[in-house]
Amino acid sequence: MKKRLSVIISASMAAALFSSVAAVAASTKSSLDFSDLNQLDAGTKAKFDAMISEGIFDGVSDKVFGLHDKMNRAQFAKAAALIFGLKVDASLSVSSFSDVSTSDPANGYALPYIEALKAANLTDGYGENTYNPAGEVTKEQLAAFLIRGLNKEAEVRSNSGGNDSTVSSWAKGYAALAVQLNLLGNQSDGRFGGISPATRELLVTSSYEAKRQYVPGRTVQKELPVDELKTYSLTDHAQAQIKSVFQEKTPEGWRVGAVIKLNNTSGSTIRIPDYELRIKTADGTVYTLQASASNSRSILPQGNVTLSYMTDIGIKTDVGLTNLQWVDVNQDVYPKRETLLADAAVDSIVWRGKDAEIKDPALIGDWGVRFAIPGETSALKYSAVNMSKQFTGQTPTYIVEVQAENQGSYAETIPDFVLSGKAGSQSFIGKRVEETPISINAGEHKSIHFAITTDTDALLDAFYVLSTESFLKQGQTAPIQYYTGRIGFRLPVNDGVTTGPVGNSYIFGTPMVFKPMNNFINPNLNVSLEELHVTNNGETGNKTGLAKFMLVNKSDKPIPVPAFGAELAGKEGKTYAGSRQTVSAQEIAPGTGIVVSYGFNLPSTEQNEQYQLNVQELLSNSAYKSTIASYKVSIQNDNDHNSISFYPFKLNLKSWTLSQLTTIGATGFSYTYKLNLDMDIERDAEVVLDTNFSKMKFELVDSLGRSLGSSSFPFTGTNRLVSGTQQLSFSNLTQDQTRNNVSIKVYETVSTPAGDVDRFITELK
Repeated sequence: MKKRLSVIISASMAAALFSSVAAVAASTKSSLDFSDLNQLDAGTKAKFDAMISEGIFDGVSDKVFGLHDKMNRAQFAKAAALIFGLKVDASLSVSSFSDVSTSDPANGYALPYIEALKAANLTDGYGENTYNPAGEVTKEQLAAFLIRGLNKEAEVRSNSGGNDSTVSSWAKGYAALAVQLNLLGNQSDGRFGGISPATRELLVTSSYEAKRQYVPGRTVQKELPVDELKTYSLTDHAQAQIKSVFQEKTPEGWRVGAVIKLNNTSGSTIRIPDYELRIKTADGTVYTLQASASNSRSILPQGNVTLSYMTDIGIKTDVGLTNLQWVDVNQDVYPKRETLLADAAVDSIVWRGKDAEIKDPALIGDWGVRFAIPGETSALKYSAVNMSKQFTGQTPTYIVEVQAENQGSYAETIPDFVLSGKAGSQSFIGKRVEETPISINAGEHKSIHFAITTDTDALLDAFYVLSTESFLKQGQTAPIQYYTGRIGFRLPVNDGVTTGPVGNSYIFGTPMVFKPMNNFINPNLNVSLEELHVTNNGETGNKTGLAKFMLVNKSDKPIPVPAFGAELAGKEGKTYAGSRQTVSAQEIAPGTGIVVSYGFNLPSTEQNEQYQLNVQELLSNSAYKSTIASYKVSIQNDNDHNSISFYPFKLNLKSWTLSQLTTIGATGFSYTYKLNLDMDIERDAEVVLDTNFSKMKFELVDSLGRSLGSSSFPFTGTNRLVSGTQQLSFSNLTQDQTRNNVSIKVYETVSTPAGDVDRFITELK
């Protein structure tokens, strides 16, 4: 028996998603009419009012909405039919399901709605010939329905969903994406609660948000159409196909190019036929294209070659290209004789360089849509699975991860293509991060990354998939490079602020789940976040963040320490890159772990109590990063001196006294402070301390807040801190006399290549 509601969205029904419901008159009621909605906050009331006024929802009685009532499958059917604007035949009295009947006093009303869902292929029932109208709808089933209704199922493939035990294995991606899209939220314990029954409140609020995010007129599209190249016979054995036609404005006029694939259908090598390739314009003018100096001269048996052609047109007015013609020119007779070998209409495939715009909606897919590279004979399919934004100063760079899948029966090499970012009339050509060729075996998946740098104020609409072409002029050594394209896809939801295995609230100390096919973090290495603190740094006028990661080797062999990146993102989308602690250890021994800290500089105006923590792969041979895991993490409260979290230590400053010493030397008086400190230290024995592990810094501060001096003490090596009583000296003073009312500020200090990061812990007075 099935354990979940099966929801299948057809392309025809997706166009009707969340359209106005003509069959249901708009309600004149509001949340004020229902006693159990009075306690809702203003924002939630507005959502209920919108859905009630549109006639999509009503109460279980005149005065009660049934806010916390569990939703059964009959209620779900009615709500779904209204939300999707399905055609409901109220005259139906017989159901196609054996357990649905108008004689059912509790659920008989739902018969026409259930049939509407079945007719639209939105459900195939619960079991054989049954619908189970009284059965409960779980939260994860609701998540799947809404994600599919929003045509976001492709994004589920890139979302592993983490290790939430409250979600069924089939629903993990749906649940994580539903949280990411703000359709549904996690419970107070940070888990989704997927198998718990959904309430009417959840149905209303999630439906409201889905309705808000839906783009009318967008149809379900799992794969962009394959570009079928038309074949033109030039000779008995030479057949031509047009891969691309290019037109771009230049200071002198126009540059026009064409790339042709020429196939040899014979069993022997043939030479490239002698022909002229000409381009015809809308006014009837014909121009001859020149062959690239790098073009092949022959074609192997049953083989093919790619040929490049180009010319410059000295006309500054607009030129419309209409036809590409192959012409055989016989120069041996007078007058010369010309024979038209083939004539191809090309007006629909001309790529106008940076001014090109894909206007056919069928050629622009949603984020995650599967596509092939136009003009390539290949079994490779691609889909965008992850995006992040990085900054160099104020200049943003989009890092897009594209997953390639070999659906063929032999290994292939990923062809040379790039992505460009489209922002209105502007185009920003990206580059592939991986510089070496990447081969993919049959049935294998691999990822490639693209970096697209844009202007500061550019708002991208889509990414275009571009093929890289080149033309070498006769007598030149450097080819002209240009790009052509035909297809593209839109950006992910929220501009990629949350992508990958994202959305779950993190539980400190639990192993992180990284995106599928991640090769950066060894699968035998558990990575967990043990601490995240954000404290004010009054001395520098900013805030300091400190994140501590625990890396544990679960294998029987040493594992290299991965140099991953970490960044914090606030609610407003601002991101703060972490500076990695200087680490001397190169490997982690079997059965042991090490701690790696990251320091963050945040503005003093940053008031967030929760951040999105992105763990990032440092891409090879570049400064670019790709997010491999992302979680919502709440900052931990500051410690007092009785219980200081200093992972892998727990500290208790039991008592302290500060004394002042004055000595007379040959040059005069000198002053020294001594701190007598009684402290308990507990340590996690599994952790091996790196020689560059954090130190504890004590700073002397006078009554006016001025620093008199400081000293730092390690937990390893000489002068290390230990349990019990110890005496710590301060001799590097900035004042030439002793002070009264001196207090001690306690910090954790971490050395990074960007300088020391100080986390304020407590003040001893």
